[in-house]
Amino acid sequence: MLNLDRRRRDLRRDGARFLVGIVGLLVAELVVPAASFLAADGVVHGFLFGASLGVLLSGVFRATARQALSSTLALGVGFALGAVVDLF
Repeated sequence: MLNLDRRRRDLRRDGARFLVGIVGLLVAELVVPAASFLAADGVVHGFLFGASLGVLLSGVFRATARQALSSTLALGVGFALGAVVDLF
C-alpha cells in the first residue's frame, strides 16, 4: 500500500503549488496545442499536462517535496507516453 506522508497545511506552499498547477494546465491547453507541429505528436503537450497535474495534486494532498517531484515526473512521463502510444 502506498504510504502518503502528509504535512501540516501551509496555505502559501500548498496554494502556490495549486496555482502553478492551474497555470501549467492553462499553458498546456492554450499555448501548446496537442495537434501543433512543435508538439511532436502531442508528447510535449502530454508531458506539460501531466506535470502540471502532478504539481496541482501535490498542493491538494500536501505532499512532501520528494513526493511532489516524483509524482510530477511520473505523471508527466506517463501522459507523454500516452500521447505516443495508440492502442486502437
